[in-house]
Amino acid sequence: MVIKLIANPTAGRGGKDTIQQVQAYLRLRGAKVNLFETGKRGDALKAAMEARNEDIDIVVGAGGDGTINEIINGLAGSDIPLGVIPLGTVNVFALETGIPMDPARACDVILGGLPKKVNLGRVNDRYFLLMGGVGFDAYVVYGLDIRLKRLTGRLSYILTALGRGLTYQSYPLEIELNNGRKVNGYGAVVGNMKYYGGAMSITPFADMERNDLDVCIFKSKGFGNILRYTWGVMRNKHLTYPDVEYHTVKSLKIRSKGKTYIQGDGDVMGQLPAEFSIAEEGITVILPKEV
Repeated sequence: MVIKLIANPTAGRGGKDTIQQVQAYLRLRGAKVNLFETGKRGDALKAAMEARNEDIDIVVGAGGDGTINEIINGLAGSDIPLGVIPLGTVNVFALETGIPMDPARACDVILGGLPKKVNLGRVNDRYFLLMGGVGFDAYVVYGLDIRLKRLTGRLSYILTALGRGLTYQSYPLEIELNNGRKVNGYGAVVGNMKYYGGAMSITPFADMERNDLDVCIFKSKGFGNILRYTWGVMRNKHLTYPDVEYHTVKSLKIRSKGKTYIQGDGDVMGQLPAEFSIAEEGITVILPKEV
């Protein structure tokens, strides 16, 4: 078995040492491993695109959800399966699919797991595996200090949200669902999977094996309402709020007259306007057999 290991040495803590251990373990199990270490944003995307023309059996992504997002953007529509070694801050994909956080056990899944074809979401010209967001969450991602993230992990998101919340300028969103329904709001999360930022769930009914997307729309403005929504999500009560709407769609368009950011899988993916949809291209991922 020939594996291309695309690894982010700055992901999480002890990334470089863990990557060396993963490489040694895979080789001990009989695999030939071609290691590519990323150095900057876009490197994992480029390496995954190049893998399409290389003589390999599996691409393995070792890093966080951002690294995996770049890889799926490079592999989408190909027949090359993707294995995941979770090394990042949150590792939402691993949490949802049951991929072990222990690197050796994650390697065992790659070598003996079940290849499964799953759907990808698309926002404009980019793919996402987990979810996309418009509004305050994308604003937080845009303002996140990478050095702070490396030092404090998940706490960096909370600190950034609190620091930027009081100065956040929200703009009305015009959201058009594929059935023609129009909804106004101030924030939206589009889910291809259910988890968000850990084991919390904003789109609890989303499923990567289902050929549609779920969207949760937050209709009230202001930082006070953002805190209220966050508390509702933490208690799994947000869908009971009268100013929250939830829909299952094939696609949707979002526009705003103000400067509003988009995030996908925790990375900034530009600004509105945006069209979200299920991508025609899917991807094969290697998952634990019990999933």
